[in-house]
Amino acid sequence: MRQIGRFYEIEEILDIVLRDKVYFETSGGGVTLSGGEPTLPLDYASQLLRVLKSNGIRTAIETNGFFEWSRFEAQMLDWIDLILFDLKLGDPELHLQYTGRQNDTILKNLLNLTRTRPNDVIPRVPLIPGITTLQSNLTKISDILREMMVKRCWLLQYNPLGFSKRETIGKPTVDLPHKFLTREEYEQAASFFSWAELVEM
Repeated sequence: MRQIGRFYEIEEILDIVLRDKVYFETSGGGVTLSGGEPTLPLDYASQLLRVLKSNGIRTAIETNGFFEWSRFEAQMLDWIDLILFDLKLGDPELHLQYTGRQNDTILKNLLNLTRTRPNDVIPRVPLIPGITTLQSNLTKISDILREMMVKRCWLLQYNPLGFSKRETIGKPTVDLPHKFLTREEYEQAASFFSWAELVEM
């Protein structure tokens, strides 16, 4: 066992971020809270977002969408400029099989966001060959997003380079594809979202 990373006080992070403030102002960039899942340490993350916003720094989060809406809305939402919201599987039972949880909470949270902050949320669909790229899943997700009147989404290219990280923390290997998505496979997936603006960052 070994510790990876360390705890930072809010003031330490702010000091590091402010060194790049001029760059953020000229580029339109800012700070993105990623993870893990940034809504899990909600109190800490919300304090950090407030401090960043009070110093004129644009903020974003990458989330799996599994959080308690009332707490998220009260403590975090007002301090976020952009929400990158992952939507992996449309079928609740398949979602349970692959992630350990059904997707009802996730879909409710996404619906809430598309109603309250429609211009500030971008759903992201991770393209995992043979799992999320199945025609049935892409059709279901496309239908869900259209029903929510989403105008843009992001199809995340599958990246198999993270397997070594599991070994680093002593996790067993997983039965997932070890190859990148081909251009043809990506374009086939994108065809299910021809109604939307496909974005990348």
